[in-house]
Amino acid sequence: MRTMRTLWLALLMSLVMYYVFTLLADRPPNAAPNNTVFLVLVCAAVVITLISFPIKNALVKKAIDRQQPPLVQQAYVVGWAVAEVGGLLGILDFYLTGDRYYYVMLIIAGCGQLLHFPKREHLVNASFKRSGPSGIWQEPT
Repeated sequence: MRTMRTLWLALLMSLVMYYVFTLLADRPPNAAPNNTVFLVLVCAAVVITLISFPIKNALVKKAIDRQQPPLVQQAYVVGWAVAEVGGLLGILDFYLTGDRYYYVMLIIAGCGQLLHFPKREHLVNASFKRSGPSGIWQEPT
């Protein structure tokens, strides 16, 4: 669990570092803000961040069904990586168009990362089979 939370914090901090990096870097001299590109990238960031949740949930369910705790960590890492793409789109917008609102995509990705906080119950459910009312071991539901 500690490893998962450390990885989660590191990926969350990477979004902060992207923002700090853009503050220290100069805007491209020939870049002109383009509202259409900005809106397309924001929509893509939202969609990709939202897609990261069903991907992670499907992989966590698979880990629980197979009773394999290491797969839970893999599920979270995949979810975090997909959610991180929104922040990378913000960096892309910064360098392509020089738009001053590029940080919106970093915020979207950050919210996705915050919502992907690792839960202990997923590891517990993948670790142990629960017994049913008759005392017979059953697969988790």
